[in-house]
Amino acid sequence: MEKPILQVALDFMHLKRAMQAAREAVEGGADWVEAGTPLVKSEGVEAVRALRKAFPDKTIVADLKIMDTGALEVEIAAKAGANVITVMGVTDDATIVEAVKAARRYGAKIMIDLMRVTDKPARAKSLESLGVDYLNMHVSIDEQMIAHTPLQELKAVCKASRLPVAVAGGLNSETVAQAVEAGAHIIIVGGAIIKAEKVADATKAIRKAIDKKIRIPTGLYKKYSFEDLFEAFAKVSTPNLADAMQKRGVMRGILPRNPHPVKMVGRALTVKTADGDWAKPGGEGRRHRRRRWRGPDGRVGRARILVVQGEGRCGRRHRRRCPGH
Repeated sequence: MEKPILQVALDFMHLKRAMQAAREAVEGGADWVEAGTPLVKSEGVEAVRALRKAFPDKTIVADLKIMDTGALEVEIAAKAGANVITVMGVTDDATIVEAVKAARRYGAKIMIDLMRVTDKPARAKSLESLGVDYLNMHVSIDEQMIAHTPLQELKAVCKASRLPVAVAGGLNSETVAQAVEAGAHIIIVGGAIIKAEKVADATKAIRKAIDKKIRIPTGLYKKYSFEDLFEAFAKVSTPNLADAMQKRGVMRGILPRNPHPVKMVGRALTVKTADGDWAKPGGEGRRHRRRRWRGPDGRVGRARILVVQGEGRCGRRHRRRCPGH
C-alpha cells in the first residue's frame, strides 16, 4: 500500500444526501467510500447496497463499529457489498476472531477501531495475531469538540504494528500531511469534505495535500483548543439562532442592540444552555421571561427574554438581555 488512500466518511442521516456527496467526493479523488455509522443506523445496510451499486469499482467501507455477534454482522455487511467492515478494539478477542473468520468466508476485510482503547500501541500489537487487516486510530466527533486530535497517538500506533493504519478525526487540508508523515496509510476525512459547499473541490484540495505532503491553509473545519477560543470567537459573526435540529430556519424579529461593527467576546457574554437546545429554561445563571414583541413585518408575537448573568473581567456581576426563542 504505497500511495496513501483517501477515504470519505459519509456521516449523514439521509441516503439521498450521502449519495450526492459520495459522487462529488469520488469525482474529486476519493479512493474509498464509507457508509458512516449514522447513515447505517438511519438507512440500514441498504446504504451499503446503494454505494456498491453506484461505485462498483470502489472499496466500500461499512462503519458498523461491531461490539458483539461479530460473525453475523460481518456477514450482513459483506453480503450487502462492503469490502471493509469495522469492529471496535475494546470488544473481546472472541468477537474479533469470529468477525475475521466471517470476513475471510465472504471476501471482506476487518478494520479495528481503536477508539476508547486505553493502551493503543499494546492493543495494536495483540490485534496482529488475531488476523485483522487494518487498524484505525480514531478520535470521536465528541472528543473533537474538545480539541482532541488523532495525531497525538498516531505515531506510537504506527510504530507498534506492521498493519496498515488508518487515521480519522477532524482532519482537513492543513493536517492530512502530518498524518501521512506520522505513518498513516489510510486518511479518513468526513466533515472537511461532506460539509464543504463544493465537495469535489474540497476533496481535490485534500488529495493534493496528501500526495504532495503539504499544508493547504483552510479557514473552515478547524478545531480550536480552549486557549484559542477568544481568537476563534473574534473571527466570526453572531450566529443565526435556529431550532436545535436546524430544520426551521433562522429566527425572525431578533434586533441587535449594538451598532456595527461592534463585536462582543468574553466571559460576561457566555450563556449556559442545555446541550444543543437554546430554548429550554433552567441552568445556572439563566432565567426566561415571556414578553410581547413586534417584528420587522409589523406582526406581534411573544418571545422569551433570556437573562444572562456572568462575571466580567472587572470581577463584577453583569446582566444582559437578549431576545430568544
